[in-house]
Amino acid sequence: MKRLINTTALIAAVLIASMPAVAGSLKVVPAEDVGMSSDRLARIPERFQAFVDDGRSAGFQIIISRRGKVVMHENIGHADISNGDEIDDDTLFRVYSMTKPIVGAAMMILYEEGHFALSDPIAKFIPAFENVKVYAGEDDAGVIVLEDPERPPTMHDLFQHTAGFTYGIFGDTPVDKMYRDSGMIDYDAKLSDLIDKLAEIPLLFQPGSRYEYSVAVDVQGYIIELLTGMDAGDFIRERIFEPLGMDETMTWVPPRYADRFAAVHTHDENGTLIAYSDELYPDISVNNYLREPGFFSGGAQLISTGDDYWRFAQMLLNGGEFNGNRILARPTVGMMTANRLPETIADRRISPGLGWGINMSVVTDPTLIDVPRSIGEYRHGGLASTFFYVDPVEQIVVVMLSQYLPSSHGPYEDLMHRLVRAAIVD
Repeated sequence: MKRLINTTALIAAVLIASMPAVAGSLKVVPAEDVGMSSDRLARIPERFQAFVDDGRSAGFQIIISRRGKVVMHENIGHADISNGDEIDDDTLFRVYSMTKPIVGAAMMILYEEGHFALSDPIAKFIPAFENVKVYAGEDDAGVIVLEDPERPPTMHDLFQHTAGFTYGIFGDTPVDKMYRDSGMIDYDAKLSDLIDKLAEIPLLFQPGSRYEYSVAVDVQGYIIELLTGMDAGDFIRERIFEPLGMDETMTWVPPRYADRFAAVHTHDENGTLIAYSDELYPDISVNNYLREPGFFSGGAQLISTGDDYWRFAQMLLNGGEFNGNRILARPTVGMMTANRLPETIADRRISPGLGWGINMSVVTDPTLIDVPRSIGEYRHGGLASTFFYVDPVEQIVVVMLSQYLPSSHGPYEDLMHRLVRAAIVD
């Protein structure tokens, strides 16, 4: 029985009672078995330990594999500097937006079963979006001008962040302000409440005209519920986590396991590393996860371990299969991990050399990126400085989990690319 918990108290109790006590089931093999150098790989924990020693971060969990074999499983530093708890194989991490690729996989399971086409309008499944309008600026009096969409936002737009939605926290347009004022992201609300509010707010831009990172994956979670009649979290548990053996992945942390839950860290005004506090920093709550949410957030809900997330990433690299359990067909994974963001989009809002697949970025031109990466590499990061990437050319999977705000996974990810590539010797 797996532990993605999101429905009734009875289900929660059953799941909690059956949760295994420990994680860390991945076998580590010598790097030389897969054409890598142990000496060169050893630079990675040395460099990341230095970030802990100089007070830049509390700690890291790092898992690296090549050709399906794990060559590094390192726990570095502390899960909580306020009590001295160290990171170990059991430590639970908020992966935040690394939830998105998993929801993308769940959606593509339904795609394979014929439940929707990429060209389907979102309104086919959520009629509230039938009459959505598009923000077109303001008139001379400062009144918001709205226009009809040139075409309806589609399922493909949901996967591409091109539907016209936003998050409300990355911009200062009147639409962003509407998102903030609506209180749309409410941990205790129902998913249908979020959808109802979203349908009343105009799209930020014409569908398909640009890329804007957004709440689109929360909408996907709602569509999973509509198509299956199940809670989205339960569907993902049944169709992804159980067959992959992701026993340590959940949507909230029951009290029995609170001591395994890493604290989020930040730097105070004096530059001292401290445990992040909801009281000190009310804009982003990090402790909600200690109680059951009102709904499963497809964009940011999951808590996991490095072991578990590696299983998901390796499944993708394997073409949809892991340990004899097939989640997706190989061509479907190919759809997920290919750039689908048209070059015709004028405002791509994404880094040079990157495109977008199904709920994750894809490298399209490594020559435009300052660190060594392969064409077709795909990845995603999370708000609390976590990331994973899969290099299908070199057959490498990397998962790095930390817990730090504001998000700082970019520099760590760049360094990781350089160090991992330098350890390849065949």
